[in-house]
Amino acid sequence: MNKKQWDTFYRWEWFRLEQWRHTFRWQKRGRHGGSTAAFKRILEGIGGKLALDASCGFGLKTIVMTEMGIDVVGCDRSEFAIEKARELSKLEGHHIEYFISRWRELPSRTRLQFDAIFNDALSWIVTREEFEAALHGFLGVLKPGGVLVFMGVSEGSSQACGLELLEESWDASPRFRIEWTHSDGEVRCTSLLARERAADYIDEHHLFLIEEGDEQRLETATLRQPVYWHWSLLEEMFLGAGFSTVQTREFRGMGRGGTDFTLNVATK
Repeated sequence: MNKKQWDTFYRWEWFRLEQWRHTFRWQKRGRHGGSTAAFKRILEGIGGKLALDASCGFGLKTIVMTEMGIDVVGCDRSEFAIEKARELSKLEGHHIEYFISRWRELPSRTRLQFDAIFNDALSWIVTREEFEAALHGFLGVLKPGGVLVFMGVSEGSSQACGLELLEESWDASPRFRIEWTHSDGEVRCTSLLARERAADYIDEHHLFLIEEGDEQRLETATLRQPVYWHWSLLEEMFLGAGFSTVQTREFRGMGRGGTDFTLNVATK
């Protein structure tokens, strides 16, 4: 998504705040801790103190991390999301620092240096130039020995593995579905999802049907889920950018329903 589409997505997700405010911790943490608890384990393992949630949105993960005892700052490219992240944090009784930044711009947006960065959206990047620029941005705000923790394909996976995952993802959900409906005063919004598949990506079109009085309008935001980034290419880009190592770590029993999952860790 571009910035305009992210702002559209966030604006209508915030519109239904009362639907998700009291359940977001469960969604982000679950019963077994999830990726936020795994991130804390990684941070503690390197003796780190200060973390960056580099894809924070409304700060949901950032709040969960804070409540787990992590000293964390949040950033996002969407000015609207950051405004609401600050608002939500105050509503939840926290004073968390947030700032606006694209990943490539991080060194010019903050003077802080972080022990660890968490990013669960890195694999959504769609061009190599953008990916490499983001890596340089992360390196610029990591302390020596600091780590970038990200989601994506696991160590050793091939492009064929990515295509298999794409097939599984496509088959796992219907092509069209109604996501939610919410009303506030005279405004009613219905969110619909329409999915399209290409050879190496899935586009998820978020369609927001807004009804206000006798008027209707449609706003859209498209999220592309590519499978370009197989492991050998990721390794080439990370090492080429200046990271010393990149590897996959497995976390047993910490996923939803007690399942196992992996996170990737790149060390500066």
